[in-house]
Amino acid sequence: VNTGLANATGVFFKVVDSDDWVDTVALAKVMEFMRSVIRGNKSLDMLICNYVYEKVGEEPNAMRYNSFLPENKFFTWSDVGKIKNSQYILMHSVFYRTSLLKEIGLQLPKHIFYVDNIFVYTPLPFVKTMYYMNVDFYRYFIGRDDQSVNEKVMIGRIDQQLKITKILIGAHDLSKLKEPKLRKYMTNYLAMMMTICTVFLIKSGKPENMEKKKEIWHY
Repeated sequence: VNTGLANATGVFFKVVDSDDWVDTVALAKVMEFMRSVIRGNKSLDMLICNYVYEKVGEEPNAMRYNSFLPENKFFTWSDVGKIKNSQYILMHSVFYRTSLLKEIGLQLPKHIFYVDNIFVYTPLPFVKTMYYMNVDFYRYFIGRDDQSVNEKVMIGRIDQQLKITKILIGAHDLSKLKEPKLRKYMTNYLAMMMTICTVFLIKSGKPENMEKKKEIWHY
């Protein structure tokens, strides 16, 4: 996906990182649902499923969305329930309609980490129809020392995190979004990104990173 989506094929598009995997039983259910969508010629922009933290040394922990998303039905942003500030729909959860990604010309920066945030955030205002399957589909492996989400690695790559955050800030004028639930969710997502940047800039302990903290907040 780092080269864009011009050559993407299929009705739906899903990213699976090389560290991760998908549950085969859940995959069969998802594929059957997608076939039914295609057979019925139904409109679906985004399919959402659960993901599971597979953290080294800990029991698997499933992240589910049934507290605020309707299950097993087509819905829009107006049907979404109250989303807590700690709840996010991440790349691991999402399938997008491939033609939607092509229509909006989604391009991801090359040779940089954390682009999954651009992938999941940028298309959201263009998503009109959604569907949530309460199945534990994606297995998110976490805990390797050199992994991109390792604290020391994130501090070392903080400039990349700052670049991605600026891209998200500039992607949409949230004040112009008419759907209040979508606007609030996307605002909370940016708040999460700013929190990550701020925390790791402070934890680095470097004076130059204190200046970067001021700069990203000014931006």
